[in-house]
Amino acid sequence: MKSFSALALVLLFAAPSFAKDVSFVGQDYPPFNWSEGGEVKGGMTEVLKKACDKLKYTCKFSIVPLARAMQMLQDGSVDGVMSLIPNAERASYANFSPTLVVSNISYFGAKGKVKPVESLNDLEGWTIGAVRASSSLKIALANQKKLKNMTIVEEVNNETMVKKLQGDRYGEKGAIIGGDAVLSYEAKKVKVELELVLNGEAQGFTTAFSKKSVDAQTLADLTKTLEAMKQSGEVKAILDKYALRTE
Repeated sequence: MKSFSALALVLLFAAPSFAKDVSFVGQDYPPFNWSEGGEVKGGMTEVLKKACDKLKYTCKFSIVPLARAMQMLQDGSVDGVMSLIPNAERASYANFSPTLVVSNISYFGAKGKVKPVESLNDLEGWTIGAVRASSSLKIALANQKKLKNMTIVEEVNNETMVKKLQGDRYGEKGAIIGGDAVLSYEAKKVKVELELVLNGEAQGFTTAFSKKSVDAQTLADLTKTLEAMKQSGEVKAILDKYALRTE
């Protein structure tokens, strides 16, 4: 009997521990998430890594174009997409984490070349750069319908937008739309000083979880952990390092 008990204990502790595997992707969207030296970094990434550690999940992170990330979320080939603004379309195939980062989606031009405007109507005749498949583009398209003449140019990413703004590619009445923290980060990289043309409303950024691949218990555990991290101040402490803010 003693030998049986001893054998059972050996087998118990020798048995492999099956940690839950969770996969995350995000667009190249510093300071939220980006790839550097083969490692995914950023404020949103670090928050999620901390949550995974607390839950003892094995989490993998990678950077892909936004349009591809959204397709992966829909078909369940990835569990989560980082740094998204919830909307009705996305809610049809995704559940959302608590709001983790807050950022204003605003219009910016190159300092010294454009001046701030008082209202959306003053953007009549302007050319606006916006990232393809982004919530910023949806906002710009909705605003475009309220004007008689606004041209929107879809770009691959924020880096391209800022560089084209730097090169006067959008013309004399040219601006770009996007999150204030993200565009500020990209502008500093290429030494461009931005001018706030028209301030937008604050938007809450979350992580979206695929309804096809993330079960109810995993979603509940992640939600509970992230909410606790917000309440304890852990989320704020992490985001402060990246000049990001939370609620």
